[in-house]
Amino acid sequence: AASASSAAAVFSSSEWTALEGEEVSDGNCTGLLGLQSAFLKESTKRLHAPLEFMFPEAVSVDENGLAVPVLPTLPSRYDLAKLDAAMREELSLADPRQGGGDLGMAAMISAVVVAMLREFCGAARRAVSEVGDGDGKADTRTSSLGEGVTHNLNVAGVMSNLANFVRNAPDATFVNPYRPAQSAQHEEASHACRVALQPALQEIDSLVGESILDPLCRSVNRKVSAAVAKMHRGTYLQEATGQQQQASSSFVQIYLTDLYDEIATKYLSQLPGEYAVTVASTVATYSIYCFVSNAALLRPLGETGRLKLTQDLADFEMALEQLVFKGGTSLSLSQIAGGKPYAELRAVRQLLYWNGLEDRDPSPAEVAKGLLRAAWVKDLRPSTLFHFLFSFAPSLLTSPHHFKRMEAGEYADTLVKLDGSVDDGEASAWMTTMACCDAYQQRASTGAAAGGRGDRRVGTILMILGPELLRRRRQ
Repeated sequence: AASASSAAAVFSSSEWTALEGEEVSDGNCTGLLGLQSAFLKESTKRLHAPLEFMFPEAVSVDENGLAVPVLPTLPSRYDLAKLDAAMREELSLADPRQGGGDLGMAAMISAVVVAMLREFCGAARRAVSEVGDGDGKADTRTSSLGEGVTHNLNVAGVMSNLANFVRNAPDATFVNPYRPAQSAQHEEASHACRVALQPALQEIDSLVGESILDPLCRSVNRKVSAAVAKMHRGTYLQEATGQQQQASSSFVQIYLTDLYDEIATKYLSQLPGEYAVTVASTVATYSIYCFVSNAALLRPLGETGRLKLTQDLADFEMALEQLVFKGGTSLSLSQIAGGKPYAELRAVRQLLYWNGLEDRDPSPAEVAKGLLRAAWVKDLRPSTLFHFLFSFAPSLLTSPHHFKRMEAGEYADTLVKLDGSVDDGEASAWMTTMACCDAYQQRASTGAAAGGRGDRRVGTILMILGPELLRRRRQ
C-alpha cells in the first residue's frame, strides 16, 4: 500500500508532468512528448503496412473488353497471419522483461493497434456486398444474389479469424512465451492490453452485425414470413375426414421444415460459430412470433382446425429446435430471447382449448375475469389474445386485417419486425381492435347482428381485456 501511494505521488507531481511534456504553440514539444510522438508515428507506419494488401480492388472485363466492377478480393489466412504477427511484434515492445517500462506502454501501443483495426474494419465494410437484405437493392459488383451472400459470409469468416487473433494477442505476447513460469508483471501487462483492445473487438462485432448478420436475418425472415402466411390459404378451414387427415402432411412439414433445413445448410453451416448462433436465435425468435401472430388471425377455426394447428405447433417446435442446434449453440429454444417467444408458443396450446365461452350464462365481465386469472395468459402478447377471440365472434365483427384492408400475413408483419422485436406493434393492434369493436357496436345497434352465428359477448370482452392486458405488459 505504501509503495502504491508513493508511486501515485510521483505520477501526480509537477516534476513528472514536466518530464512527460506538452505540445507548445509553435508545434514543438517539451519533455519526452516528442520522443513519444515519434515512436507512435513509426509504430503506426509499421502496423498499417500490411493493410496495403488487404481487400484489393479486383478487376474484370466483359465480352466487349469494358471494365466491370467486381467485389474486392478478401484477405487470405496468410494475410491475416502476417497482420497478427505485426500486432504481436509491436505489442512485445511493451514487454516488462524486455525493457517495456510501465503498463502505460502496453495501453499506448494497444491504442495504435485499435486505430489500425478500425481502418481494417472500414475496408471490410466497403467490401461487403449490399445484396444480402433481400429488399430489392442490387450491388453492381455481383452477378447474382447468391454470389453476394456467399461473399458476405466469407467476410464474416475473415472478421471472426481477426477477432480471435485480437483476443489471443495479449496472452500470446506477454504470458505464453514465459510459461510455465508466471510473472505478476506479465499478467498485468496482458490484462492492460486486453482492456485496451476491447474497442477493436466491439468495432468488429458492430461491423459484422450491422453489415452482414442483420441484413442476412432480415432476408431470411422475409422468406419465413412468406411461408408462414400460406396458412391462410384454407389449411385449417376444411373439415377433413379421419382418413384424409392421416394421409396429409402437416402445414409445417410441407412449407417450413425444408425451409429451415435450407437455412441451416446454406447459411448457418457457412458462418463461424459465434455468428451462426446469432442468426439462428434471431430467426427462431422471429419465426415463433410470426407463426403465433398468423395463427391467432385464423378465422373460422373449428375443432378439426384446432387439432391440426396443435399438431403443427409440435412439429414447428421440433423444426426450430433442430435449427437452433444446427446453429451450434448449447441453448435450448426456451432460453432464446429470455424465454419469452417459447413461453408464448407453449401458451398458445392452452389458448386453443380455452372453453370460457361455451357457457352462455356468464356476463362478458365474468368471462374476462376468468380469462385474466388463467396462468398462461401472462405469456401471451395482448394482440395474440385479442385476435384469437375474433374467431368466436359474429361475422359482423370484422377481423383486424380486413378492417385495415390488408392480407392476414401482411397485417401480421406489422406486429413483428424482421429483427424479432414485437413491442411496437401492440399499441397499434389494440387501436385496430377498438376500431373493429366500435364498428361492430354501431352495426349491432341497428339490429344487423340479430340471429347471426358467433358469440355477441366477444366485442365487450375485448374492450374489458384490452386496458388490463396492456397495463400488465407495461409493468
